[in-house]
Amino acid sequence: MSEKLSVNWKLIIIRVTYWIGVILDFLMALATTIYMLSPGDTFINDIFGYSTITDIGYAILVFETALMLGWTTLLIWADRKPIERRGVLLLTIVPVVGMMFVFNIVGFVGGNPFISVFTIVIQSLIIVLYIASFILATKLAKKNESFSENS
Repeated sequence: MSEKLSVNWKLIIIRVTYWIGVILDFLMALATTIYMLSPGDTFINDIFGYSTITDIGYAILVFETALMLGWTTLLIWADRKPIERRGVLLLTIVPVVGMMFVFNIVGFVGGNPFISVFTIVIQSLIIVLYIASFILATKLAKKNESFSENS
């Protein structure tokens, strides 16, 4: 495989990683928005088995949804310069997906009925994908640095 083709594939993988985060974050923000704005039960309640939203649940979801939409925007911004802004990949792993993963493991082990093995598996795959993409982006950045130094 030629060097240019290899770099292109690595860049595609990195950008797809950003966009997986964008899509998942946006879909979750949309779901929580529908859940918050509905006075009673919705399809969100049926899909996830949630009860009608409470006042405290509403207050928490306001912050959660705002953060998800903010992170969606951050991932779109990072995708514009995927190598230079690769640090966003690490920030997505450690405080965001990583914490959700840990809390979901604790909740699952504790018997929380709203946490499934499927959720934990998906989060595990996302963490692996983001780590791999960060490593690829770092290698490409180093290659670009050495190329610019030799020019």
